[in-house]
Amino acid sequence: MAIEKILIRGITKEGNKFRPSDWAERLYYALATHGPTGRLIFNPLVNIKQGEKHKCFVVKPELKERDPMTYDFLVDFATGNNLEITDQDNNPIKL
Repeated sequence: MAIEKILIRGITKEGNKFRPSDWAERLYYALATHGPTGRLIFNPLVNIKQGEKHKCFVVKPELKERDPMTYDFLVDFATGNNLEITDQDNNPIKL
């Protein structure tokens, strides 16, 4: 089974809600760049999803090949904050 999406969940492995509540939006904007006209350009390989009880930061696996520094940053963020990481079917994965 191939991993289509990597979900970084806004909940710790201990079951606590991750704070601040806008953590996913902060990450999303931090990964954006400014285009030639000054408008924000969001990375097409990441997104935000509202789960049943918490937000998720969605990462397409292609990010690892296309932008390894950003991928490593996100993995370090998730592991450093002890966040749950799953695939699109909610199966836990270790990165």
